[in-house]
Amino acid sequence: MARRLRALDRWAASFERNFPQDIPAGERYWNWKIPVLFSLVEGRHTNPQIQAHCAQALINACQHLMRAKPPEAENWRVTAVICLPDFFTSEVCLYLDEDYFQAHTRASVSAHGNSRHLAPLSLSETWSLQLVDGCGELGTEIDYLDEDQPDGRFIAQRWYFGEVMPR
Repeated sequence: MARRLRALDRWAASFERNFPQDIPAGERYWNWKIPVLFSLVEGRHTNPQIQAHCAQALINACQHLMRAKPPEAENWRVTAVICLPDFFTSEVCLYLDEDYFQAHTRASVSAHGNSRHLAPLSLSETWSLQLVDGCGELGTEIDYLDEDQPDGRFIAQRWYFGEVMPR
């Protein structure tokens, strides 16, 4: 367990002064999924302390990218996205298109479901996550129809960290 967490910390540190230069034109986002085994972050072998450590590693990677972001990428948003309960789908994400970012983060209602903001709740407070200046937090809850779920609904939280404040 400790070895896997150290490997995750090394992965996060690899983003220091290392902003990607090879993103193809026309992309709406660019992402890196959390590089861990499923069982580390979900299921009976994990716990809130392990999940918090993994969340902090994603946030650290995000914060490194925020500091390394070149001027030509000033309109892009650098984020870490913590997904609960499906933690294994968490990622570091560059939103290259503002409309695409807003589609993921704004409160909305449709015939298929809805999303709402979770403020004043704070995952960073609950899990004692460390955020540097300029690193914001935005929690959303999604609730939509999903016939593959036992009750016909999928409900989850998405916690966005990084460049998430209104522009």
